[in-house]
Amino acid sequence: MNYATPGANRHDFFPCEYRVEHRQMSRSSGENHQAQLYNPSSRMACIFLHQKLLAREQKAFSNTRNSINFGAMMYRLTATFIFLTIAWPSSGIDISEDVFAGAPHFVIKTKQATYFLDKEGGGLSRMIDEYGNDWIAYKSDPWNLYPESAASSYRGLPNLVFRSDDNGAGHPGHKVCYSFQVDQSTILTISKNGKWQWRWRFYERYATLTIEKTDPESKYWFLYEGPIAGEFRPKFQYWGTNLGGPRREIIDYYKGDKIFANWHWIYFGDMRVKQILFVAMENPDRQIDSLGFLGNSSQGIQAEDGMVVFGFGRQSDAQPQMTDPHNTFYFGFIKMRVKNQNSHENVVKRIDKLLKE
Repeated sequence: MNYATPGANRHDFFPCEYRVEHRQMSRSSGENHQAQLYNPSSRMACIFLHQKLLAREQKAFSNTRNSINFGAMMYRLTATFIFLTIAWPSSGIDISEDVFAGAPHFVIKTKQATYFLDKEGGGLSRMIDEYGNDWIAYKSDPWNLYPESAASSYRGLPNLVFRSDDNGAGHPGHKVCYSFQVDQSTILTISKNGKWQWRWRFYERYATLTIEKTDPESKYWFLYEGPIAGEFRPKFQYWGTNLGGPRREIIDYYKGDKIFANWHWIYFGDMRVKQILFVAMENPDRQIDSLGFLGNSSQGIQAEDGMVVFGFGRQSDAQPQMTDPHNTFYFGFIKMRVKNQNSHENVVKRIDKLLKE
């Protein structure tokens, strides 16, 4: 399991490691073990590491009683344990690894959501709320068929790069990125040719994606494409933005119906679910944003399945427009229904407060 960036020194990357003392003790007992690097994901993991190291030190001590100072050994172990506990405290975020849709993923569990991040795609394939609704629900089949793939491979977040040498970077199902765990709540994604880089940070109530490097020859967008609350039911669903809400227009993307505006943030909800998803950008821009509902057949919004097509910096004819190499995007769930203007104002206060933190 390699969480360091390419070319980085892994021992400089993580605080939770044990190298010099263990290597010295092994030599004194006639062994020649390589130091082991641990990547604990919680405080309990650090405790387990401390206990394991203590057992090895005590074994080595029994073999080299005359050459090792027991008091110094215990001091080193105690200091190491205290350092690990302070340097990497429990954050309430759990990052593990799994395979989904045939691709290796990071699985990030927080208090309010579970995210599946495709390592090679560099984008989210699943975003599951506390009720078990998957707001992305990516599938690999059918692949890249219009409009059928609105129920499968078109889905994802943020689906950053389109129509360039790095087409598919940031989109689940593609194989153009590397992703590495940096610490207990952070993942770094880099395109395989090194032209793009962004950083994911996960918190209990939301997550962020910060653009760190872009290809100066290409533009990008930030998309959310998936079924609201896990189902494609436009008649039961609504949305709102910093310009107003809730709105219930049914915008049939397949029929050519789209809304274009310039938004700072947006949210989506379903009248049957006490949960909304918000997507926001830290620094407002002047680019065109767009929204529509795309069904997976010629029936349009009457289709059995489909997705929302929302994009920051998405102009007509699917043209990316964004160039800012240092923007940060926020997304997450808020446990509420937006029924009227009063509840919309509640959302306004919550998102504005978050963006000012």
